[in-house]
Amino acid sequence: MSAFEQGEVRADVIQEMRARANENADVTDLVEYLLETLGTSGEQALLPALVYFRAAFCLSLREVLPLREWLGGRDRSEIDSILIPAMRRTKEQWQSRLLQGA
Repeated sequence: MSAFEQGEVRADVIQEMRARANENADVTDLVEYLLETLGTSGEQALLPALVYFRAAFCLSLREVLPLREWLGGRDRSEIDSILIPAMRRTKEQWQSRLLQGA
């Protein structure tokens, strides 16, 4: 059983996602990094992606739900119209946490 299945979110993964986003990584690159790091794919990818994006970028569930469509069929229209603007809006919050190491 993985740490995620036990309800744990890895701080090092959150920090790396923030660092990569801070360096202008695309959402799809962040998802690929996350799933590779967690060893998750397919149907099991959605929940970890939602949880980690919420934690890493201080987002609501509604703001991260576009990941569902992208993971399901690679439709990124809502990623571009909802998720990316939300990440930009909360950037000050997660950047300060990146600098604090939290």
